[in-house]
Amino acid sequence: MYLERSNFNPEPPEQGQGELVKSEKEIAWEQKLAEVEHTADRLDKGVDEKIKETVAAFLVHEFTTDASCEGHITKEGEEQHGLLYPWVDIYSPEPEGWSKAKGNKKEQLEQEWRITNFKQQRKMMGFLEEFYKGREIPFDARLTFSRMGIFGGFRIQSFGAEMTVILTPEEKKQKLALYQREMADFTNFLKSKYLSKE
Repeated sequence: MYLERSNFNPEPPEQGQGELVKSEKEIAWEQKLAEVEHTADRLDKGVDEKIKETVAAFLVHEFTTDASCEGHITKEGEEQHGLLYPWVDIYSPEPEGWSKAKGNKKEQLEQEWRITNFKQQRKMMGFLEEFYKGREIPFDARLTFSRMGIFGGFRIQSFGAEMTVILTPEEKKQKLALYQREMADFTNFLKSKYLSKE
């Protein structure tokens, strides 16, 4: 039996057909992640690998991040680099003209600075409240924030983070892994919330 050779030459797909088209949110997310990838601190060190997505997630939700760390455990005899737990600082930049302002003008700028940071605190409380609805996690791993400076800046970290200094080396490793996992879960929550927003 003779089979006719197929003459199937499909037209090239129109734009959007056969390929995934990224949403504006996905593009914005990738841009923010690339921005974090190229961010360096005063010592010219980049953002720690395990906290990059967290910083990007905070930035896409319009938090003004100031510093961060993924959490580190050093081997005996090595110089300590960073803290034993992950954290991100949120602090609005100094208002324009603040350093040269005097009297009432300086007080007004400081009050505006505090208000900007307090608004970020309130927004973060809302995200944390939503994140922890129905979530079962050891209490010390729960994310919270501690105040920084006099203008309302704050640091996001696990509740038990600062107590890690009194733990044994093995307990420190366990807590670091737990706290990093909690920060990563919160990051995924924020990322998902951002990408699913209309």
